[in-house]
Amino acid sequence: MRIKHVVALLALVIVVPASASFATPAVPTDPAVAKLSALHGHAFDVAYLQAVIPVGDESVEMAMTATLYADHPDLLHWNQNFTEREHTQIQKAVALLGELGSAPTQRNEGVATAPVKKLRTLRGPALERTYIALMTQHLDRTVAMSKLAAQKADRPELRAFAAGAAAADGKDSATLRGWLTAWYH
Repeated sequence: MRIKHVVALLALVIVVPASASFATPAVPTDPAVAKLSALHGHAFDVAYLQAVIPVGDESVEMAMTATLYADHPDLLHWNQNFTEREHTQIQKAVALLGELGSAPTQRNEGVATAPVKKLRTLRGPALERTYIALMTQHLDRTVAMSKLAAQKADRPELRAFAAGAAAADGKDSATLRGWLTAWYH
């Protein structure tokens, strides 16, 4: 009788982890989100703002580049609205960071980062497909960090700022994905 229990227990030890790995595939975590998850209080607030500011800067640079070389009027109009809104959001983030007694550790405003350089070499449909893929990655990254900040931030105004950023960027990401599907698939 004991042998049957031992065999049954061994079977569970082998089968349960294997079936668990099939049921829920591992989702890679963004390193910035993982780093933020480990922080609390003032340190979290500062790190969140220092992480989203350069991503926002780079997003604006990409949008400005795409505006020069994209074809679809909807995308051109979206870029104009996005850059205006994103500039305001970045200015608010920098101000909040200053209120916390800190400053950005990195700025990508006016910087030709690798994604911006890549976009500058493309035109028309090739540019739009690449741009939308890059921009949705940026937006999704900001959404993930901002959702975390909306829950964990120490200061209420930062939680409100993060919740607004997550909502706006999530909506923008969905819009861009919809266009990518409608135009190129």
